[in-house]
Amino acid sequence: MINPKTTATPAGERELLIEREFAAPRELVFKAWTERDRLMQWWGPPTWPIDYCTVDLRVGGAWHYRMRGPAGEEGWGKGVYREIMPSSRLVYFDYFSDEDGTEIPPEAIAEIDFVDRGGTTLVRNKTIFASGEHREQVLGMGVVEGMSETMDRLDEHLAAVATG
Repeated sequence: MINPKTTATPAGERELLIEREFAAPRELVFKAWTERDRLMQWWGPPTWPIDYCTVDLRVGGAWHYRMRGPAGEEGWGKGVYREIMPSSRLVYFDYFSDEDGTEIPPEAIAEIDFVDRGGTTLVRNKTIFASGEHREQVLGMGVVEGMSETMDRLDEHLAAVATG
């Protein structure tokens, strides 16, 4: 189910914009997206959390992760960083991958902006797919619902950090 706090807007033929505002400072939200131990606590929908993750946060570096489904099925992903602006922007090539990190085309480009709203942070996650067909394929896999649930988990993580 899509949380009304999360908006998803297909744009043009190949783009998808997912936005959510978080009650946390942008530096903390950025750390949640870029630090392995934090990602392990919230990335993925609750039924497909990650149980393996590496992060090499540098241009040309990658983050590689495994999501595990309720019946033990695996889904591997990889992002190769192409732009890092601390606390404000991440851009990476986004792939499905295998266990060894071999990228499975086609890639998408993820552009994530962290917008300071004076104590809260708006996350704008724009994905540019290789084609309209690729976007439709990923939409059919439930990416909007999955990202909404993932954003719910990020919201919970940020609240726990703030009160912990």
